[in-house]
Amino acid sequence: MKHEEYLFEISENITKIFGLHFQSNQFHDLERRLKAAAKELNIDISISNINDWLSKTTLTSIELNTIASHLTIGETYFFREKPSLELFQQIIIPELIKQRRNQHEEIRIWSAGCSSGEEPYTLAIILNEFFPQLSDWKVTILATDISPVAIQKALHGEYTEWSFRDSDNRLKNKYFTDHGKNWRINPEIKKMVTFSYLNLSKNSYPSMLTNTDNFDVIFCRNVMMYFTPEVIKEVSGRFYNSIIENGWLITSQVELNDEYFSNFERVNYNNGIFYQKTNKKKVQTKTPLINLSNIIHNTTIQKEENKIAIRRSVENVAKKVPMASKPLEKKETEALYPGIFYQSGNYQNCIEGCLRIIEKGRLDKEIFDLLVKSFANSGQLAEGENTIHKILLNHSATAEMFYIYASFLKEQNNLHLSEVILKKAVYLNHGHILSNLMLGDINLHNGKKHIAIKHYKTVIGLLEKYNDNELVPESDGMTAGRIKALAESKAYNL
Repeated sequence: MKHEEYLFEISENITKIFGLHFQSNQFHDLERRLKAAAKELNIDISISNINDWLSKTTLTSIELNTIASHLTIGETYFFREKPSLELFQQIIIPELIKQRRNQHEEIRIWSAGCSSGEEPYTLAIILNEFFPQLSDWKVTILATDISPVAIQKALHGEYTEWSFRDSDNRLKNKYFTDHGKNWRINPEIKKMVTFSYLNLSKNSYPSMLTNTDNFDVIFCRNVMMYFTPEVIKEVSGRFYNSIIENGWLITSQVELNDEYFSNFERVNYNNGIFYQKTNKKKVQTKTPLINLSNIIHNTTIQKEENKIAIRRSVENVAKKVPMASKPLEKKETEALYPGIFYQSGNYQNCIEGCLRIIEKGRLDKEIFDLLVKSFANSGQLAEGENTIHKILLNHSATAEMFYIYASFLKEQNNLHLSEVILKKAVYLNHGHILSNLMLGDINLHNGKKHIAIKHYKTVIGLLEKYNDNELVPESDGMTAGRIKALAESKAYNL
């Protein structure tokens, strides 16, 4: 048997055992990792022997654990992907407290594919910091992973500065102890999380025996992108059965796919898409943006009250600026106005504030981003589309702005116009990674595989200049390695 044939058979066995999918262009990496695992177990590292080893009827738990620790590299950090954490903090937990106070005071959370623990500890910190009333409740945070090495690191609870690259220093200093070059999680947070080994590709959940049932919310982010489509569908089905009615499944925004998660209802919140288990019948073929105004209290502010609110908000922000800092410039102060309204859920006031700034001749990515998200969150789709289109035509727009608008259109399933706008973004900046990635997705959806592959390969090429751990601009904290793996999984699987 030829070397490549061995690797193909090995790849199929890895998929059967772990659900992980390696493309042919990843075979070199797969071989390197498996040889390291075999060497650790004192097994002959020849490719033929590794193939025979993995073809065995059963592997010991030690063998399985060692292979898993070498095949999976958990790249994560604290407070990753803000929209999902904001949904958790601002919507999910407050609603559960409201529904269960003085009745069934229990909340169950699962971090599936927890890696080295940053995600479940983040959730524990949020609960401890913002919901002190839960101290007397029964709160379960289960954290599972396929890698025993990752779980051991999580249990140790010690992290480098790199794990805090998108964290609030105040929270880091409050919930971690400086330990030389590292930071150690405080015991009060550590005891809130229970870690356990679990292979998501196996039919071992939901189960009362493993405590994997009746969850209010499951976080499984940046995990399923490494599975085959068949495994993703199976995992999605088991997650659905593990969640209570009206519970939530939180995936990464790059893993959104209605085909895989068709049992769930899509919910839009703060420019992110999430899945909720409901008994609502899907009567629409086009997924709407769901206005959560019935949950978020939007106070109507009159003109005079607007001025007072703005002045007080700016004064409060100014108080937080260190004395040594220079005073805010006029345009920086103006930018605070719509941002303040957006943060409080007053999307209409935010829209009006953004438009006033744009009318004065100022258009930048931050203001444009606020405007687009406010139109989306307030459900003003048609009006938003017309207004945004006019702004782009009459101002000097950047590739980033065209990408933001295209994302808005894509969420309305207006793929044709989204593609047109993305082409303008790429025309302005051929090296815009996210525009090329989305063009690949749209062309793949439209059956134009050869064009999709072209865009995915462009993304892969553009990412060559990045280190794998380097954050890609405007990608909501995704690293170059993650995006590259995503593009490769699509480009070489078509």
